[in-house]
Amino acid sequence: MKKDMIFKELIQLDWEVKDQGEFFDKMVDKLYALGYVKDTYKEAIKTREANYPTALPVEPFPVAIPHADMIHIIKPFIACTRLKNPVDWCEMANNDVIHPVKFVFMLGFMKSDEHIDLLQVLVENFQDPALMDRLVHAKTEDEYYEIVCGMKGMEI
Repeated sequence: MKKDMIFKELIQLDWEVKDQGEFFDKMVDKLYALGYVKDTYKEAIKTREANYPTALPVEPFPVAIPHADMIHIIKPFIACTRLKNPVDWCEMANNDVIHPVKFVFMLGFMKSDEHIDLLQVLVENFQDPALMDRLVHAKTEDEYYEIVCGMKGMEI
């Protein structure tokens, strides 16, 4: 995972959304306004998530890692969001299981092979209860940013 894909302007703490659809609308609008994604991204991310859900059943908090094809990306990014209240999200590779997701790490890649290593690093980090506890209790976007940038495997 690369620190150079994480931007403070894409850290959101305690966002209030009623469901996954509202999260995508709100996050993609922000990504588009800031020049990270093309106008095709919103439909692409919603379609991809419906077909290939991304919630990871890690303890203590399930995490979603939605992403779409690189043709919809202008600038690579990792948008890190902590939701105020968990929203239902289908489990990766299992649409029949739903998890209450509190953390969403939306990913934008420019290279086709970039996501495999990144996903492995994220999954490993999300299984660390101490790290997740720090993310839960971060008070500011700056603090959250520092925690994410300090995750194992974040070297540039």
